[in-house]
Amino acid sequence: MPARPIRANFSSICIAFLCAMTVVLVPLGFSRTAFAQNPSITGTWNLVWEGARDNYTGTMNVTKKINDKLFTAKLNLIMSGGASLTEDASITVTGNEVRIECSNPSRKPYNADRFYVVHDGNRMEGYSLDTAGQRGRKIVFNKR
Repeated sequence: MPARPIRANFSSICIAFLCAMTVVLVPLGFSRTAFAQNPSITGTWNLVWEGARDNYTGTMNVTKKINDKLFTAKLNLIMSGGASLTEDASITVTGNEVRIECSNPSRKPYNADRFYVVHDGNRMEGYSLDTAGQRGRKIVFNKR
């Protein structure tokens, strides 16, 4: 009979510990949802893009976290012919789905880009759709 009270006390101690950790960590911003939505969005990403009209390489520098779901970035693109282009971007994260909406392209006439990608660790992959409705085949971002 003495084993039962020890097991019951151990269970009570574990539950009390978990409750205490929840009370301490959640107000500090350590929630499971926040980690799942953007574990590593900020930083520099290399990109390779098969666009609707050209192929591109370059980088995306995610510079500012506005909240758990919204970030700002700058894209530096190099076209297959060697010409360069920059765009500002607003990034919205919903779970593992990431929407990157660009604006202010540095070259005229150039339609601002939008990217719809799935985030998985240090990689994001998806497609593009510019503001003129032209869909690119594939874009891959790899975190540096």
